[in-house]
Amino acid sequence: MTSSAGSRPSLLDGIARVLLCLVFLHAVIGKLTGFAGVAGMIAGRGLPLAPVLLAAAMALMAVGSVLVISGYKLRLGAILLLLFLVPTTLLFHHDVADPQERIALLKNLSIIGGLLLVAERPST
Repeated sequence: MTSSAGSRPSLLDGIARVLLCLVFLHAVIGKLTGFAGVAGMIAGRGLPLAPVLLAAAMALMAVGSVLVISGYKLRLGAILLLLFLVPTTLLFHHDVADPQERIALLKNLSIIGGLLLVAERPST
């Protein structure tokens, strides 16, 4: 959404972008403070180079969030977050028989929908 002048994003738009990225910022902090444990969980899924994958995931989340929240290069920011979220969702939240995993899957799908809306927005 833009203001009536069409040149600046509205306050509501800025709030929405911050809210959309809160989960990613929280995840970066959690992964940073529990790096070894998260890398171990990733390795436990059979993925190679778990620490490298984790560092890349953290970079995607941090840079993508900053871009989306700031409004600078919104599309790129949304794409970076999608590059993290889509594979993560497929690899870690696919067990729909587990109620907690099903909830995580649905939440991620909702966030993916929001990011697709951001990515599809016309540039201002």
